Amino acid sequence: MSIFFGIIFLCAGCYGVYWTGKRSFNRRNIAGIEEFASYGKALGTRAIEKVVRIVSWLAIALGGMATLAFFVR
Repeated sequence: MSIFFGIIFLCAGCYGVYWTGKRSFNRRNIAGIEEFASYGKALGTRAIEKVVRIVSWLAIALGGMATLAFFVR
């Protein structure tokens, strides 16, 4: 059962990192600078994406350990 949860956590973590990177990429203009509608939206968006990215990396680590634990037995 640990391999099932490990794969789920790995996939969810990879998607979270992909999603935040894609959103950041799509906000960039031709000069490569991120554009926001206001300062408040910039702070809110960056804070939410930072939390999602941290949780995603933790999910990847947890999924990797759970998957590895299945094969080490």
